[in-house]
Amino acid sequence: MVISIIIINYNLADQVANCINSLLKHCNSDGFEIILLENGSTENPIYDLVNQLKSQPNLKLKFIESKTNLGFGQACNLAAENADNEVLFFLNPDTIIENNLIEKINSTIIPQFYTSNFIAGLKVNSTKFFDFSAGFFPNFLFEVLNIFLIGRFIEAFIIKLMSYFSKEEIIIDWVMGSAFIIRKDLFNKLSGFAPEFFLYFEEMDLCKRAKKLKFTIKYFHRISVNHLGSVGSKKDYYFFTKMFYKGKLLFLKKHNSKFSFEGYKIILKCQFHSQILFWKLFYNGSSKIASNKIKAFKELLNYLNYPENISNNLNA
Repeated sequence: MVISIIIINYNLADQVANCINSLLKHCNSDGFEIILLENGSTENPIYDLVNQLKSQPNLKLKFIESKTNLGFGQACNLAAENADNEVLFFLNPDTIIENNLIEKINSTIIPQFYTSNFIAGLKVNSTKFFDFSAGFFPNFLFEVLNIFLIGRFIEAFIIKLMSYFSKEEIIIDWVMGSAFIIRKDLFNKLSGFAPEFFLYFEEMDLCKRAKKLKFTIKYFHRISVNHLGSVGSKKDYYFFTKMFYKGKLLFLKKHNSKFSFEGYKIILKCQFHSQILFWKLFYNGSSKIASNKIKAFKELLNYLNYPENISNNLNA
């Protein structure tokens, strides 16, 4: 099996260049192709980088351009349609490769693809006590704890603990899309990422649908990439906060009964109010970050019943 590495750019040209250059520095390009999709960037598209990469000997590169922002999931689907290889490796542009990652994937993950159906995730966001690279599907306990801003940390501590007692990988509910590996035939069987998820939770939704078909989700915590994280979100806290919770609301509505979704809405309403209070009290609502966060949470409160109506536009 050979790997198709899919990288989506939206206003992160410098990060894309750093990511690909680090990949080429540490990995033999004979073992993969790169599919680079320009997703309607409004600033600094990646044409110069593409021309530079085309001059690289032995590098298999495909460049695809969308004139509009398709959203992360749909951009990945378009790129996957153009993949020639059996394994798809979705890699975030804000990642840096610091080792022979492809060799590790070939020796550890690829052999298992011959015998079982699963989705693989790599370590992308970990500290000494917490690992945010994978997790459990939303549940009432963690969502209640998130009112007090601790639910995700407890979840990440459990993942860290599980990894500590595991040699190579753990079985989990979902893995982050920042370094996400799946056989192309399984990806096609799942019809790719769902179109309703513009940004965030598309990988969790795919993992949920995969588990319903008896696929396994494996987190390979000993294989890592350096994920810088939040590079895009720091450009616009309003937009990315809004889109994160839109994704969560869509996921909860799609994969829960109407009764359960009503319960989640109550909890999320409390979360949004607690966040508004937090940003007002500790940042006086005056900083740009605070004002953007407050604006996002106030807007989200108006769309709890119909998250699909939340705009995907930056300024609406």
